Amino acid sequence: MARRQKAWKLFPVKHELALELSQKLNISEYIAQTLINRGLTDEQKVSEFLHAGADHIANPYDLKDMRIAVARIVKAIENSEKITVYGDYDVDGITACATLYKTLTRIGANVAFYIPDRQTEGYGLNIEALDSLIKTGTKLLITVDCGISAVSEIKTVKELLDVIITDHHQPPPELPSALAIINPKQSGCTYLEKNLAGVGVAFKLCQALWQHYYGTETIFLDYLDIVAIGTIADIVPLTGENRILVKLGLERLTKTENPGLKALIEVCGLHGKNIDSGNVGFAIAPRLNAVGRVSRATAGVELLITNDPEYAQQLASLLDEENSARQAIEKLILAKAEEQLEKIDINAAKVLVLSGEDWHSGVIGIVASRLVDKYYKPVIMISVRDGYGKGSCRSIPAFNIYEALAACSDLLTQFGGHRQAAGLTIPEQDIPLLRDRLNTLAANTLSEADYVPVLTIDSVLPLESICTAFVEQLACLEPYGFGNPSPIFACHDVPLREKKLVGQQSRHLKLKLKNTGVSDVIAWNMGELSDNLSCKDNIDLVFVPKYNEWQGQKNLQLSAHDVRRSLSRNIKKDLDDIAPDRKSVGLVYLTIKKLCQSGKTSVTLQYLADKIFNGYNVVFSENIIDMSLTILEELKLLTRGLKMQGVFELHLAPTPQEKLDLTDSATFQRSLKLRENYLNQHI
Repeated sequence: MARRQKAWKLFPVKHELALELSQKLNISEYIAQTLINRGLTDEQKVSEFLHAGADHIANPYDLKDMRIAVARIVKAIENSEKITVYGDYDVDGITACATLYKTLTRIGANVAFYIPDRQTEGYGLNIEALDSLIKTGTKLLITVDCGISAVSEIKTVKELLDVIITDHHQPPPELPSALAIINPKQSGCTYLEKNLAGVGVAFKLCQALWQHYYGTETIFLDYLDIVAIGTIADIVPLTGENRILVKLGLERLTKTENPGLKALIEVCGLHGKNIDSGNVGFAIAPRLNAVGRVSRATAGVELLITNDPEYAQQLASLLDEENSARQAIEKLILAKAEEQLEKIDINAAKVLVLSGEDWHSGVIGIVASRLVDKYYKPVIMISVRDGYGKGSCRSIPAFNIYEALAACSDLLTQFGGHRQAAGLTIPEQDIPLLRDRLNTLAANTLSEADYVPVLTIDSVLPLESICTAFVEQLACLEPYGFGNPSPIFACHDVPLREKKLVGQQSRHLKLKLKNTGVSDVIAWNMGELSDNLSCKDNIDLVFVPKYNEWQGQKNLQLSAHDVRRSLSRNIKKDLDDIAPDRKSVGLVYLTIKKLCQSGKTSVTLQYLADKIFNGYNVVFSENIIDMSLTILEELKLLTRGLKMQGVFELHLAPTPQEKLDLTDSATFQRSLKLRENYLNQHI
């Protein structure tokens, strides 16, 4: 299937506000526009976003029930009662379990942990596990990243076991009868940060415990390297307190002393490198996730809590092997899914519903995501066993998969999830009915435009604006993730000098641009675009500027998100007929200087146009020249008076000692807006 064409969409340009923030904070106007696009519209919010640190981490005791939870844990420690931390098998649950376990161990608790098996037990609390923990002496159970919906399970063991819930999922109408519930989303909790990951909530409990023992002025920041991994992996918004936890955690992760993390970083090939959220999301987290998907997540917790470097190496190797096994299973299921897709009309299908015997339930969600990326249609992958199918659903923004499943609930044994990801259980014989119902629903609610992936672009960025200082300012917006995506920019009508295919199977496309400060472009996994590009044509790019380090050399390059032949060779001509840019104003000024030096001060707009063409082989309209003269007047570089109809008397002012800023001219600011409005309409 050919690469799907993407629609380019530009954020609304906020010129005046971007310029104001740029001047107040001494940052690029394009960086300021990017921050505005993230909802940061005043100086204080931007400053906090860029510079907030540990002093902006909120008091953990602001969370509802925190004091009750701490008091009960302290009592358990004083009485040497056994505490069990009950987690979840994904990265958020693994890291939350490890963080709380390490903290409790450090303050002298008798503590164990329990992670349910994904295949046999499923998510959350179950009675069999709770009975087993009670029989082995557990007196206090603390959940992490789960428990908020365990109403019947906690009711069953209430007389035998005290339970503290720490969770971040949306609370149901009826809450469990636990001793304490720590969840910022619950009713009556005034904690400002509502979007903490499960590991974030567990960390707040750790902070509160530390303050209890070592003073309220103590800011407990240990284990943030672990917290950052879970927060990034759980795809919560990287804004507010989450951003601070991740930012501080990534700084610690690069120089971590945790034996397990050091070993894991080694097997990921990240030793000695500066680790960012991308490294966590695509290298570290998948290996922790793999053990929960393929075997048991216990190994992930053990890796994070061990103090034995040799054992850490063994566990890291195991996680790496499990990740390879997960990739092999994923590749096999993906191939089987593609075989099914070859037998249907994909263009006609509105929702892709695929099923197979004993497809691994820990992997089908990943495969569904890959198929959504490739075909940009909602995908449901169903693993069938013993007459029932368990499915993982992934969708596109325009199709609310949870609501769609609710409309088909009469076919389903159970379902749950949210707008773009969900799970279901269905009798095998009803799978064809589900496919038909969902396709009919999508056909009635979605348009063709809904099936076109959209690249949302922060700004049209002139390539001459990209320099070391710009990339350094851009780095201040990290860490990137959900809620704070990596900025992307566009440029138009750029001359292409060279193209070549690189990498295995010529998967990647490398470009060289003409007459630009940054000439290198790398387009990962876009090798198939090469046939559509010619060095005779100009191109349009969507990109992010980055440093490329190779064999000790470091240079700026553009990492492309999309490349296409320029939509119109006439864009620059059209723009230059609308309003002048910096170069246009400069050519008008240079032409006038030459004329005035030769004694010629009486001119018409057409005379200036002819002189500019003769001197620089550029055609300017009278409108462009007139606007340029107004800009030069506003900058006090010249004065002009009307001598007679159509004839101007020009007088140059002395050359200024300091470099002028063209944006000090109101007409030039208006000119920029006119040009950008045109570009926005032709993105």
